[in-house]
Amino acid sequence: MRFMIALPALVMLTACLDAAPPMVTDYNGRLVKLAHHNYPLGDNYRGSPLYTKAVEVCGSDATYQGMRNLGPNQGEHAFLCVG
Repeated sequence: MRFMIALPALVMLTACLDAAPPMVTDYNGRLVKLAHHNYPLGDNYRGSPLYTKAVEVCGSDATYQGMRNLGPNQGEHAFLCVG
């Protein structure tokens, strides 16, 4: 009986774990590409950890350009370095 109670609790805690951090796949000084989830960010991209990583790599502001699907559950997001 205790196992039946502990199992759902364990599943809920596992869902709280963060996904892997965004990984830089390409950077040419003007454009940075990051591998992460395969969902487009849209207009509210500035609240995303992808934007934070892009700004860190660019050294200044970055503008979201779009996403390319790399397979199930993974996409490559492009940011243009501004400034």
